[in-house]
Amino acid sequence: MTGTAPVRPARPARRPAWAATSGCTPACAADPAPAVGRAVRRSRWARLAGSLAGAGVASLRAPLSGARGRRRLLVCAAARVLTATGVRVEVHAARTAWPRTGPGHGPGLLVVSNSVSWIDALAVLTVVPGAPVVDLPSARRLARRAGAVLVDRARPRTLPATVAEAAGLLRAGTSVTAHPEGTTSCGVELGRFRPALFQAAVDAGAAVCPVAVRYRADGGEATAVAGSLAGEPLWRSLARVVATRGLVVEVHLLPALDPAGADRRSLAALAEYAVATVTEARPPRVTAHPQPARAPQRPLPAGVPRAA
Repeated sequence: MTGTAPVRPARPARRPAWAATSGCTPACAADPAPAVGRAVRRSRWARLAGSLAGAGVASLRAPLSGARGRRRLLVCAAARVLTATGVRVEVHAARTAWPRTGPGHGPGLLVVSNSVSWIDALAVLTVVPGAPVVDLPSARRLARRAGAVLVDRARPRTLPATVAEAAGLLRAGTSVTAHPEGTTSCGVELGRFRPALFQAAVDAGAAVCPVAVRYRADGGEATAVAGSLAGEPLWRSLARVVATRGLVVEVHLLPALDPAGADRRSLAALAEYAVATVTEARPPRVTAHPQPARAPQRPLPAGVPRAA
């Protein structure tokens, strides 16, 4: 007697317990936003295509440029994409200046921000040029040419090498920009700031500079229209942005945190607290925000204020 073995149903893929997740869905961006006409949309799509093509050509020159040249190419490409899609960046300076960086001034800055959209990284990059930490499995070669620090969240064993690379850049005076939530949200809730990359600041003795990102549309109303939300392709977020009138991304530069005497977990929690205070986003249930009084009490170098 012959027969076939029973076919077991495939188990759904499970995300690792350490992986960051977002509860936001496309429904979070369902609220209507002021829209532009069809002619403006067509013009924005055409300009976006041109800016992306220009960025691709510039990436071919990146290996021939020095570190400063690659950062300049990144900043220019980011600015062109924002301009093409009609997004305006509004900068709110920190109450006290961030430490100076570069030769003769000390290590670079670890700039960390919350993440709502693909726009976040572009906007922060135009304000604080540096080496972005990115997870781009489909464009790793392009990102590497541009001078980005690559992180592979699907392979946690590679994380120590990523942290070491970021620390090396910081020691050399290059600022590093990162989104420690590891995912995006609509802006109503704030994800936990993962502490791993903060170790690079501890190792390099680099100041941690939190940045809070918020979005508003024409008329001043807060909006989630730019969100890169779970369960939808990137082009849908792009389409919403291209169709929105008067989209503004607010970039709030917050006081720097001194790494002296602190560990990566306390730095992550303090940065998360500072960002949550500005965005008024609900903190994650798993995170207990420490009060600013718990910041390290050691004397700080000149120009580096305590978190307050």
